[in-house]
Amino acid sequence: MIANPKKLRPYDEPPRRRRGLVPGSPGSAAIGFLVFAALWFALAGGIGLLAVGLRTFPNVSFSLPLIGNAKFQLDAERAQVAFLNAVVYGWLTNAGIAAIFFVTARLTGRRLFMERMAILGLLLLNLAVLAGIAWIYIAKLPAVTGLSVFPLPVTGAMLLGVLIAAGAFIGTEGDPTRGSRYISSWYFAIGLLALLGVLAANVALGVVDLPEKTELLASVFLERAIEAYWLLGVALGTLYYVIPRETDNPLYSTGLALLGWAAWLLFAGASGLASLVDPSVPYLVTTLGVVASLLMLAPAFIVVANLLLTVRGRWGLFLSGGPLPFAIISLAFLMATALLQGIGALRSVQVLVDHTEWVAGAFIYATLGAYSLAMLGFAEYALPRLLRREWGGGLLSVAELWTAFAGAAIAGLALMGAGLAQGSLFTQSAPGDQIDATLLPFRMAAAGGLGLWAVAGLALVTTLFLMYTSARPASYAVPQTQPILPAATEA
Repeated sequence: MIANPKKLRPYDEPPRRRRGLVPGSPGSAAIGFLVFAALWFALAGGIGLLAVGLRTFPNVSFSLPLIGNAKFQLDAERAQVAFLNAVVYGWLTNAGIAAIFFVTARLTGRRLFMERMAILGLLLLNLAVLAGIAWIYIAKLPAVTGLSVFPLPVTGAMLLGVLIAAGAFIGTEGDPTRGSRYISSWYFAIGLLALLGVLAANVALGVVDLPEKTELLASVFLERAIEAYWLLGVALGTLYYVIPRETDNPLYSTGLALLGWAAWLLFAGASGLASLVDPSVPYLVTTLGVVASLLMLAPAFIVVANLLLTVRGRWGLFLSGGPLPFAIISLAFLMATALLQGIGALRSVQVLVDHTEWVAGAFIYATLGAYSLAMLGFAEYALPRLLRREWGGGLLSVAELWTAFAGAAIAGLALMGAGLAQGSLFTQSAPGDQIDATLLPFRMAAAGGLGLWAVAGLALVTTLFLMYTSARPASYAVPQTQPILPAATEA
């Protein structure tokens, strides 16, 4: 009979490995950005619902005294500006950087460069955005709002956070001549460069004393640059990775991919000139912007066609759940967004819908529809691999997909319809009470749509929690080569 082995006493046990205060394991930065993105998604949904509710009842406002002369002020304008920044800088920017980190590591077969520094960039960016959102409800709003509303210290901290993330991307890519050279990296590089440029320009706006009209026009152009280069660029780069990976098909055409990228790079920046509607801006400049906005249909069509052809023979995956349905619906929103922005840039349409709810509806179609569904598809693909958990999605993924789709579609269409009605009433010099009464059903429908979109955010947070706490561990290896990504044919 063998005696039982002696039980180790506490001081006989080998010392446990201590974890650092800042995590540095492979994938930790991408996980961190995705977790913050999910939290911002849920928060932005609530703020958006509040914003539409306050616009539905414009006489409702709330004020609460704080320390000293400071007051917490809640009204329709502040809620709308907070919603815009929460969606762009909170949800989509965090999700976009997570996608860049995840995809770049797998395209290059390398671990993310300076992972711990990237975590510090994550904290810096999100603390700054949170402080900026709080500032919107406390301080007196400046003449320039939108995505340029944050004060100088907040914008500077955001710039530093994004600069750290860009350094991690560049360090992982290494020498451009020996990097991944896949089309996603091209979109990511331009998108990050544009985001850094816009944030730096916002810092300059906070330092340089410009005439109010010039500052307003500059902020409008910068908003368009963020959407056209950063949000659209990171969404396209992500879709170019997720769709071939999920379908196990090669990219249909590298030639088409490069052509679409070049056309996007050429026309996206100039399309922002169409938004500079002011007598002080030369007619030729705004005309160039209108033409560029219409020509943006070309890269949108090329990208959508190239990626849909990549799905050939694998359309059954659309009905089986997973990332592909998110990606395909995102492509539909992308095409619709390009069409709406082209139509909205026409002078006759601008005269009717400028300063109406149409602008908010088109924004929702782009950000809550096209870009958000692309990021949700990425999260569906990346989270099991980052957390190393088995996850089939199931009911939560279905709820996330269809509430996000229905919410963006309903809210966008309702507000664009409200914009058309509002513009028509403006031309008739209708009184304010009549305009509010006419727009009431449109705004209520938009509130319902944003409520559905907020449910999608809650579904994403719940998915993340359940996947980490209850899903079975799984092994996902980081590929060293990318056999399915090169094109099968050349354009």
